[in-house]
Amino acid sequence: MFERSYLDKSFTVADPDARVRQAGNLMAFETSGGTIKTIAQSTVIRVDAVERLQAGANKVSLFARALKEDGTPHGWTSTNNLQGKFVNETLELIEPPSGSGKFGPNAAWSHGAYVGQIGLVEVVDARTEIERIAVDTVEAYLKMVDAAKLSGVTVAINSGFRSYPEQKILSDGFEKHLPGFNKAAKPGNSNHQNGIAFDIAVAGADGNEVYDWLKRNAPGFGFVRTVSGEPWHWEYDPPRAQQAVQNHTYKIPAVSE
Repeated sequence: MFERSYLDKSFTVADPDARVRQAGNLMAFETSGGTIKTIAQSTVIRVDAVERLQAGANKVSLFARALKEDGTPHGWTSTNNLQGKFVNETLELIEPPSGSGKFGPNAAWSHGAYVGQIGLVEVVDARTEIERIAVDTVEAYLKMVDAAKLSGVTVAINSGFRSYPEQKILSDGFEKHLPGFNKAAKPGNSNHQNGIAFDIAVAGADGNEVYDWLKRNAPGFGFVRTVSGEPWHWEYDPPRAQQAVQNHTYKIPAVSE
């Protein structure tokens, strides 16, 4: 499986003031002789555990237990102190709860119909918030992320899988013209609900380095653009992506721009 990707990696401390937190109280700092302990900038560490604290209605703060290269502990520190800020690291595997129904957290929908329960993996998104993506898409997504990184480009998502209640909130907000709500399909009809849709963080379209990289490379990893006017919306659909490759494009025929 592809959960807890951080266990197999090394990370570099990027913050010059990477403070060490108390293991039993992550909101407090470790001190020595009245001075807050820190991990020196540019230190290479490994991470063997991650904890989260609620930092607002829809946001959590992530903390990593940092180890020296010999396995002895540095202590807990914010993942924001690390190079890359933990973006695209996977966390827990979320299996469908026992007795889950069609409106549960793992319920998949397609074209207005409930199609069953799917496994989800948590991933840190472009805003260092936690999203979920379908288990069947994780390998392809991470391969695409790694390939982009080799080109100096950060591919990361703003939105992945959505439950029925989550999609309903977005749809209702859009229909009521509430501030901050964008166009959203009615619940049960979004491909974010069947696990294949990814909203990727792109600032604009042509000329944006992330978008331009995706146009050149995403279909080779099974991802294709499927919605006109939404350069951020890509779907993991290998057959249609392969057809796009054969047609020397990155989108399905129905997408204008």
